[in-house]
Amino acid sequence: MKNLFVIGAAGLLGAGSLLAQQYDIYLSGSTAFRNNCYDACSKLFDGGAPATHRGDGTSPENKSTLWTMSGTCSNILGATVTNVVVIHGSWNGSVAGLYALGTPFGVPFYKSASSADTTLVTNTPTGALSDVDSRATLYPLSSSSFWEKYVCVQPFIFVKSLSSAVAGINNVAFGQLQQMLANSAAPLSQFTGNIGDTNTTVYLVERTLDSGTRVTQFAESQFSGSVNQLYYYDTVGNTGYYVATTNRYTGSALDPLFTAGGFGFGYVGGGDIANVLKVNQANNTAIAGLSFADAKSVGSANWANMLSYNGQYPILNYTPGVAPTTNDFGPVITGKYSFWAYEVFAWPKQAQYGTYPDQPTPYSVVSTLLNKLAGYNGTTTTKGSFVGGVGSFDNEIYLSQPAGATAIRLGDMHSSRQSVGGPISTF
Repeated sequence: MKNLFVIGAAGLLGAGSLLAQQYDIYLSGSTAFRNNCYDACSKLFDGGAPATHRGDGTSPENKSTLWTMSGTCSNILGATVTNVVVIHGSWNGSVAGLYALGTPFGVPFYKSASSADTTLVTNTPTGALSDVDSRATLYPLSSSSFWEKYVCVQPFIFVKSLSSAVAGINNVAFGQLQQMLANSAAPLSQFTGNIGDTNTTVYLVERTLDSGTRVTQFAESQFSGSVNQLYYYDTVGNTGYYVATTNRYTGSALDPLFTAGGFGFGYVGGGDIANVLKVNQANNTAIAGLSFADAKSVGSANWANMLSYNGQYPILNYTPGVAPTTNDFGPVITGKYSFWAYEVFAWPKQAQYGTYPDQPTPYSVVSTLLNKLAGYNGTTTTKGSFVGGVGSFDNEIYLSQPAGATAIRLGDMHSSRQSVGGPISTF
């Protein structure tokens, strides 16, 4: 078993014996929040952008589902701490991240930030991001052993595919969502009200059970039944069709939970679903619930294929089919739009962390860096002014306003809820 050094903040600055170490931070969980996490982490390092390695070559790189970045963080850890800090990101789903954090369960990460090094290492996450708090999942975390902090609000949006056959769909209602969750499909006439649309089937393209987006959909619709099958879009030549299955997943084969069938069938990430919706073929008649980060990529113009939910769009003054010029989340902020959840950042408290022999990084380093990401080194003055500082999730959302934000700062909210999908209170 490896020795785990646990020291105080003062000891961190003066302990020369520790300065020969490489400090590793392993983050996993939410695919919906992966771009925000990447951007925030990149600001933790000294001297500009850190060295990075993204495994799938996705562009922009903050959408990658597997990345590693390295550099020094002496601006946060202290001037005398010049060790290399390596942050490893592996994004396989909110519930999967919580499960791996609390079990603990090994998750594959890239070993280094060198693009020439494709070595994978399996490790328990240091921290996990989730679109829902652990109470809404099958893997609740003990409050005595784990920190679980709200860091922002994650809005979700229903999006339609590019097929002209679903051009008439503009809204998803509460009852329609329940029907789609139960059956994974419904006739087009359910959305358009046109009796002549009964020959076209609309499919709900859905995630695996480790998805925070999926958990939020179930909670939002108060649906508690079982899902008998999901549909996948296959392409053969220049044509495509949907097939039903109960034993297939589509996405990263790197996740060992899927090898074991841990989270059942469905698409692994929101990016996988966005790629399906972007296939512009007549038979691709589908809708899906996505994070804004993934929804923005569907359509020839960003956000142009969004659907309202119960007659409300999450951004103000949206014109259907037209990319918005701003992303004013006023309807979410004021409680008019309900398809959202709190983004949660979870990591072990010191006692629990000490039971993980695969993480030799001193807990004081873990605590300092993860608290910085969570924004709890920042200050709150008047409402809406909280900024967690450079390197925090809050600051990244703040910097992305008003043109590109995909999440909402906690200090900007004028509404709240006590549970995922629960009643909304305004203040």
